[in-house]
Amino acid sequence: MAKVVLKELTKVFKKGKNLIYASNKINLEVNDGRSFGILGPSGGGKTTLLRLIAGLELPTDGYIYFDDKMVSAPNRIIVDPADRGIAMVFQNWALYPNMTIYDNIAFPLRNMKVPKSDIDKKVKEVAEILNIKHILDHYPREVSGGQMQRTALARALVKNPKILLLDEPFSNLDAQIRDSARALVRKIQRELKLTTIVVSHDPADIFAITEEAGVIVNGMLVQKGNASEIYDNPINETVSKLLGDINIVKAQIKDNYIKFGNILIPINRKLDKEEVNIGIRPEDIKISETNEISGFVNVGKVKIKVSSYVAGTFKVVVSPIDDESIELNVNTERHIEAGTDMNLFVKPDKIKIFDEKGNRI
Repeated sequence: MAKVVLKELTKVFKKGKNLIYASNKINLEVNDGRSFGILGPSGGGKTTLLRLIAGLELPTDGYIYFDDKMVSAPNRIIVDPADRGIAMVFQNWALYPNMTIYDNIAFPLRNMKVPKSDIDKKVKEVAEILNIKHILDHYPREVSGGQMQRTALARALVKNPKILLLDEPFSNLDAQIRDSARALVRKIQRELKLTTIVVSHDPADIFAITEEAGVIVNGMLVQKGNASEIYDNPINETVSKLLGDINIVKAQIKDNYIKFGNILIPINRKLDKEEVNIGIRPEDIKISETNEISGFVNVGKVKIKVSSYVAGTFKVVVSPIDDESIELNVNTERHIEAGTDMNLFVKPDKIKIFDEKGNRI
């Protein structure tokens, strides 16, 4: 396995007269055998970063090291992609339709001139691990999406790579098999102690597979750390939205309270701002007819505007009773009729406070 180190890594594309920074002075270290997730919006630079690590793109500036060996430098590929010990799984899997599953998995080994007997052993070993041994004589059109995804992963793993790169690996899977696919990749990563880098726009991929994560926005690595830490303490509004559902509300600071409409949320620090934006995740909000909920603070009355049922969860939109222009999304355990008045409860320590530029205060 190998440690991946990026130093001031920069990739600039020209678009007409404009310069587009797909990677902008990125510094990152992924230790040997660890898994790292890169989250970001479409077009934010995630795939470009993987391609730089794989050696498929020339850095405009900066350096890439595997362990202590430099593999890329400004405008220079020092170690060719084929010699980096990398396996890459793409979003579209790129299986050869005219080859069996066996031949798809064996393809990179044949290119490497591995003896036929060794190829057969390696293909069957990795197929056993991924539970696709029974479909080795099938063609891609004859198997499910989940089995095609496992085939692409098997083709990557059969080379015994030092580093596994995954580019949106689950986006083409049906929702019901994504969880099992994520669990499988995590299991394989741990068992083989593969240095793994996953890029995705879906935070569920990152949380399920990786130990650490980073967020890329406009080519810049704006935050990195434990995935749950980034979720709870996003550096700005953009990151907070990328990590999961969140209500963003414009509010005023009144003494030691955050106020919007008739809602008053106590805070335990002094802020020198009169107006802020606050972020509240749906799981940190509850509504009830009762006056108390353990672990939550009653902050005022709201009115139910819309109630719906989505993917096994009841979702409601509520507004302060004196200001219907403000809306909060709340998850509930039952349907609640529109027009009903309820008490709103929050966890004050979970409130995220942002300034007028969207930066965390």
